[in-house]
Amino acid sequence: MVQEKKEKSSKNSKSKQSKQNNQSSKRTGIGVHISIENIFKKASRLNMQINAKLEEISYWRALASKAEVVFSAANTGSSTRKNRSRIEDCVCKIAEIEETLQTDMLDYIGLKETAMRIIDKVDVPEYRSLLMHRYIFGKKWEQVADSMGYSYVHTVHRLHPKALKKLSEAGVGIGNE
Repeated sequence: MVQEKKEKSSKNSKSKQSKQNNQSSKRTGIGVHISIENIFKKASRLNMQINAKLEEISYWRALASKAEVVFSAANTGSSTRKNRSRIEDCVCKIAEIEETLQTDMLDYIGLKETAMRIIDKVDVPEYRSLLMHRYIFGKKWEQVADSMGYSYVHTVHRLHPKALKKLSEAGVGIGNE
């Protein structure tokens, strides 16, 4: 019974804290910032996974090519079947990786499209450009500032908060894009 009261109390305090966080993010526009940042972070991680899988596919293709050359030069009856199965193993591994790569690519494209829809709601071209450079093209803040012809400080500390505020004013968030 005491345990039940503790659990109930814990749930109530978590619920109150969650409500306070939601109200705070609505007032400050921080929730929008977190949403677009989360999309960007997920897309960035997916991009790294995709690049790693492409590298892995290259490795397995090179290995299969080497094996084919070596095994065809040493074509000696009974070992041919064993050698062929090694090449087939490489081909199967490549097919397996390519299958997961396709899923990752579709997810990546979906995240980028979501980010574009969110950013397109900003009516100030300068802010939209900043958000695209950062969240679509994945540029670092220094590169964004350079692309736009502004200083790092002006871009990060002045324009970016204003762009996020515009997103907030447009009512943009993950649930309402």
